[in-house]
Amino acid sequence: MKKSILISTLSTVLCLISANVIAAGGHGDHGSSVNKSGKSACKNTKIKHVRPEHLASVSPKSEISFQVEGIEDPKYVEVTAKKIPVEMSVESKGGLLWFKGNLPDSLVDTAARIRVEVNYKKCPAEKGWLLKITD
Repeated sequence: MKKSILISTLSTVLCLISANVIAAGGHGDHGSSVNKSGKSACKNTKIKHVRPEHLASVSPKSEISFQVEGIEDPKYVEVTAKKIPVEMSVESKGGLLWFKGNLPDSLVDTAARIRVEVNYKKCPAEKGWLLKITD
């Protein structure tokens, strides 16, 4: 009698544990095809080769650069530094877009987040990194 109660209790506990694991399957930023802004997460548009690197110390008006893969028209790309728009020049090389620009004049003795957004409906992307700007 006690053996059947023990088996029944263990079965119930295992069922409850597995139900919680299954229910949480799409959480934790894994296994979802939608990013945090609710847009479809696409693997074709990539922002890479950011310069200077994350957390680097740079001089005011320093050059920033990065590469975007997966789009052909630079009009979809917006760049800001501490929410200030950054004007960028673009060069197309081998199906990739290379962006170069300089930090805004007003950013001195501060930290700034560089944010790159690709607002391409079929495949949006975004990336950001922090820089310490010192004289």
